[in-house]
Amino acid sequence: MISRTGDTLNFTALPLFVLGLTHSPAAVGITVLAEGIGLILGGILAQSIVDRLPARRLLVSIDLFRAAAAVLLAIFPTFQTAVAVSLLLGLGTASFSPLSNALVPRLVSDEALVAANGLQWTAGVLLQLVAAPIAGLLVAAGVARLVFALNAVSFLASAILLVGLPYLPRVHEKPSSAWRQLPELLAAIPRFAILPPLLAMQGLAALAVGATSALLVVLARDAYGLNGTGYGLWLSAIAAGALIGPLLLPLLARVPAYQAVSGAYVIRGLGDVGLGLVHSSGGGGILLGLYGVNTSSGMVAFQTLVQREIPDNIRARAFALLDVVWQTGRLASIAIGAVLAANIGIRALFVLGGALLIGAGAVG
Repeated sequence: MISRTGDTLNFTALPLFVLGLTHSPAAVGITVLAEGIGLILGGILAQSIVDRLPARRLLVSIDLFRAAAAVLLAIFPTFQTAVAVSLLLGLGTASFSPLSNALVPRLVSDEALVAANGLQWTAGVLLQLVAAPIAGLLVAAGVARLVFALNAVSFLASAILLVGLPYLPRVHEKPSSAWRQLPELLAAIPRFAILPPLLAMQGLAALAVGATSALLVVLARDAYGLNGTGYGLWLSAIAAGALIGPLLLPLLARVPAYQAVSGAYVIRGLGDVGLGLVHSSGGGGILLGLYGVNTSSGMVAFQTLVQREIPDNIRARAFALLDVVWQTGRLASIAIGAVLAANIGIRALFVLGGALLIGAGAVG
C-alpha cells in the first residue's frame, strides 16, 4: 500500500511536471507511452522470475530497483529522465503487482481471502485519495522534485516492511530455466478452464476501457459542457463508489466468482453506453459512482477467482500474462480511440466501448 501511494504521487505529478516543462501534450503522451511499454515488456520479463525466485527477496529487490529509478527524477528533473523513469517504473511494477497478488493465498486462509483482497483495495483507494491532491499542490508550488523524492522514499519504506514477511519457499523446488517459464504457462492455459475466457475478456475490456478512460475528460467537456470543477466532481463520484464497493463483498461472497466477474464487465459496459446517451451531468455522475462501486467489487472478485483457481506454481505468471494482455489492449485502445472520437464523435465512442465491455462479459 505504501508503494501504491508513491505510485499515485508519481502518476499525478509526472504529467503535470512534463506539461509544465515542455508545454507539449505530445510530450505527456510520450511519457504515458513509455510507461505502457515498460508495463508490457516488464510483464513478459516477469514470466522468467516471478515463479522461480523466493518471493520476499524478489519483492524487496524490485522495490529497491524502483526507488533507485524514482530518485533519478528527483536529481535530474528533465523530460528525458521522465521518459526513462516511466519506462523503468513500468518494468518494476509489472513484476511486483502480479507477484504480490499471487502471494495473498499463501499468507491468509481461503475463508479470509475475499476480505483480504477487499481490505487491500480499500486501503489503496483511501491512500490514493490523499496522495493525488497533495501531488498536484506540490507540483503547482514548484516543488515537483519533492514529489519524486517522496515516491522513492515510499519504495524504500515498502522494501523495509517487506523484509518482515514470513519466509515463503519458492513455488518450484526445482524450477526449469527462465526461458521455459512463458512456454510452460502457455502450454498450461488449456488445462485451466478459467484462463482462456479471462484472457479473452481482458483483451476485449482493455480495447474498450483504454479509450473511454483516457477520453473521459473529453466527454465531460464536449458532450456535457463541464468545466474543470465539474470534471473533478465526476472523478470524486468514481472514488466514492470505489470506497463503497468493498461493502458489497459479503453479498458477492455468495455469488460464484466467475458470475461476479462477468457481471462486472456487463454493468460497466451498460454504464459506458449510458454515458454516451445521457445528457444530464448529474445523471453522468450517478453512472460514474456506480462504475466506481462496480470496479472495486469486480476487481476483488477477479483477483479472488484467479487466486483460487490457479495453482501456486503458475499463479504469478498467470497474473502477469493477464496484465500484459490488459496493457497491450489499453495502449491500442487509446490510439484507436483518439481516431474514432474525431470521426464518429465522443458519445458514439462511449457507446461502442460499452458494447465491447458487454461482449467481454458475455465471453465470461
